[in-house]
Amino acid sequence: MKKLLEKQVVFTWVLRILAAWSKKPWTDRWIPGTTRRLARLNVLLNRPQPTSEAKELAQTWVDLMPPDGKENFQIKSVEGDTAYVEIHLHCPLRATGDVRACHRLMNYDRNLMKAVGGQLIVLESQSNSGKSFCRLAIRKAGLSVDDLPAAYMESE
Repeated sequence: MKKLLEKQVVFTWVLRILAAWSKKPWTDRWIPGTTRRLARLNVLLNRPQPTSEAKELAQTWVDLMPPDGKENFQIKSVEGDTAYVEIHLHCPLRATGDVRACHRLMNYDRNLMKAVGGQLIVLESQSNSGKSFCRLAIRKAGLSVDDLPAAYMESE
């Protein structure tokens, strides 16, 4: 079962379904819980170790992604207490302008990082950036992220 769940094709299939649902306002109540449970399942299956170093948090994030799709999840740099990573997977939300749906979908990644002592901020989303990748920042939980310009703010 673990091997099946770790396949990039399964990840992409689930991503497409959740992206479609994330665009619908009537899913507000259950998308966060669904993405949280999927992240919890990933953590239970892979048992990552909590850490407080940005580079290790970023590597853990990559390690929690499908092994046969690792090239899509890249650590670009580590600057001080922040790791900058990119997702080079074609997102179903690309060019939709729906950064709110992206934020809801990325709850999965935020929960992965929370489970290992980190926090994740989407800086640029394929949904509205015009780019073919997403750019994210990862920091230790509890550190300020006020200097990181998020692609979507909760109050929007």
